[in-house]
Amino acid sequence: MASESQDVDKEFEDWKKEHGKKYKSKEEEAKRKKIWLGSRTLVIEHNKKYDRGESTFQCGMNHMSDLEQHEVCCGGIMSCREEKNDS
Repeated sequence: MASESQDVDKEFEDWKKEHGKKYKSKEEEAKRKKIWLGSRTLVIEHNKKYDRGESTFQCGMNHMSDLEQHEVCCGGIMSCREEKNDS
């Protein structure tokens, strides 16, 4: 189990490096890692469906995998709520 956890930790570190991710604090990094882990689980589960022929496409992790839903709609620059308030 510890080895699996270490593998996931390394995967997260490699992903951060690949996408140039840097966080302002340990708390922010923990929050983003939790979101990233959720995204990773969704991708793995979806791709199992693809492998069984239950889906026509595969998913993968990308530069937005550590963002919450409302951040993704704005490309991660600001939350949609903030964007609406600026209008």
